[in-house]
Amino acid sequence: MKIIISFFVLLLLVGCSGSPKPKVSDEERMEITKNYDGLQDNYRARLKKNPKDYIAAVKLSGAYFKDGDIEAASYYIEQVPDDECSKIDTCWLTRADIAYHNKEYSQAKYYIDYSLAVGKDVFAVKNLYGIMLARQGKFDEARKYFFEARVGFKSEDAIRNNLAMTEMMEGKYDKAAERLTPLYQKNRYDTKIKANLIVSLMLSKQYSAVKNLLLQEMSEEEATEMFMQLREDLAKPTTDTLPTLHVESGKTVTPQVPSLVPTNKTVQQGADHNEDV
Repeated sequence: MKIIISFFVLLLLVGCSGSPKPKVSDEERMEITKNYDGLQDNYRARLKKNPKDYIAAVKLSGAYFKDGDIEAASYYIEQVPDDECSKIDTCWLTRADIAYHNKEYSQAKYYIDYSLAVGKDVFAVKNLYGIMLARQGKFDEARKYFFEARVGFKSEDAIRNNLAMTEMMEGKYDKAAERLTPLYQKNRYDTKIKANLIVSLMLSKQYSAVKNLLLQEMSEEEATEMFMQLREDLAKPTTDTLPTLHVESGKTVTPQVPSLVPTNKTVQQGADHNEDV
């Protein structure tokens, strides 16, 4: 089963009534609209003007990473000396993201530890480490880091999704559904959260809730067809992937099935890694 994931996170900063609204810079606008080509051009121009603009190098690496160009992301982050990296937000986090993407888990953990040691991106790297632990089937430890990240992570809802995902990996589908349902009811969800909610409801046999959810967006005939397809797909044995996690970078991760996780229940979703096991 494939649930294609795509979403935009829109950030609007509004001042107090009567006060001037803060201006959005070109860089912020491109971040909001995910104009990665524009961001890359901007940061490359800064580096051409000043090769030692390490902040631009870190941001350029991040833009390439979010755009799926790991080779370019790796190249530019490697141009930043370690002592400078420790001074710049997201530098060690970006290195950890890239290492995790490349399945270099020991290296990712090293970068996470370094980021924590210098006090940079503490909540984001704890979230990433929670994802790594969940991937290894260390669910209790993963939850510990997710809870520590929750208080300061940029999106508490993303952490709640990661906690629910961990519960789904444990086979606790009813608990995952209970955790995600309030987000849907309050209209605080993206397509990843919605997909995980639908699957957790299906696997906990809360079929009427699934049908009601589907009926909000399609006709009764379409909802019935979709429900039957979901039921059929989730009944098929598979060894593919599990639900999507949120990570700091704005992408998502679909984990390989750990050895302790039943392999007959799965979701395969399109990418977007926080940041989104």
